[in-house]
Amino acid sequence: MKKDHFDSEKMRKIIQSPLQIGNVIVKNRLALAPLAGTTEVVFRSICNQFNVGLTTTELVSARGICYDPKLIRNYCYLEIDPTKEDQVSIQLFGHDPADFTKAAQIILQHPVLGKCSMLDINMGCPMKKIVKQGAGSALLTNPILAQRIVNSTAEVAARYNKPVSVKIRSGWDRESINAPEFAKLMQEAGSAMITIHARTREQIYSGSADWNVIKQTVEQVSVPVYGNGDLTDLDSISKMYDQTGCAGFAIGRAALGNPWIFREILNNSCRPDRVDLVEVIVKHLDGMIVKIGDESVAIKKMRPQLASYLKGKRNAAKIRNLIMKANSKQEILEILNLIQ
Repeated sequence: MKKDHFDSEKMRKIIQSPLQIGNVIVKNRLALAPLAGTTEVVFRSICNQFNVGLTTTELVSARGICYDPKLIRNYCYLEIDPTKEDQVSIQLFGHDPADFTKAAQIILQHPVLGKCSMLDINMGCPMKKIVKQGAGSALLTNPILAQRIVNSTAEVAARYNKPVSVKIRSGWDRESINAPEFAKLMQEAGSAMITIHARTREQIYSGSADWNVIKQTVEQVSVPVYGNGDLTDLDSISKMYDQTGCAGFAIGRAALGNPWIFREILNNSCRPDRVDLVEVIVKHLDGMIVKIGDESVAIKKMRPQLASYLKGKRNAAKIRNLIMKANSKQEILEILNLIQ
């Protein structure tokens, strides 16, 4: 028992230690993995409240930014809050190096977005609408084009003293696992960090993550590697670290409705009580209402996220059903009174 406690404390010290990514110092080894429709600025700010080290925006089309240079349509997805986010990366996807050159320039010249910590290139998204454009995980099958994209982005980012990172998967499918070799090529093109979701594009989120691919990737590159896939607590992080030696840990779905996960892993703190839970839910809701500017629209967008806060709670199914029908903040507040 004492050995387990010692190992836990030793692992916490590793997680709590700073990490250098290019010229950026991240305060600890925990990252919030980006999730479309969820990891917008309000939720990321809440995760920062609970000491996450690094966050990333939702993915945004590099070409879309080129067509929207004043960011009228895309700012809501790119939005960051440098006053509440310690280290935040802006994430782009696409398939044309020229688009990344122009998009990076637009972002890094912006008075607020230019305060981001780094730019992240998504080469791991498995969604059909992204892949059919030749973007996201489709780039795993085209390493030469992927290198050109990284190089184009890194050239612009370097002028603003910003590093570039790349997010990948294990490979396209079981027969074409190529993350280790691919990551090495991305490093050679200018990537200062690699995040690898240890599932193939074919798996999407099904099955188990193959952490051995993370280990092989760590052995191939000299830049920091963040492991992602099936991380839910300190124990799973410890196992990933022992198996792979990765530098950081990106937590995605396990953080939905559970921004406290970062504090729990870092400090062995207790789960939130009812008062803390409701306080954070209301903060999240209020932030989204302000961001969207329409209470009814914000409630509808927030319903799945609000429901995710109820995991493991008594009467969760009943409360979730009520939330899915709610149209106002007042209704939500009344429903939250049912949480025990």
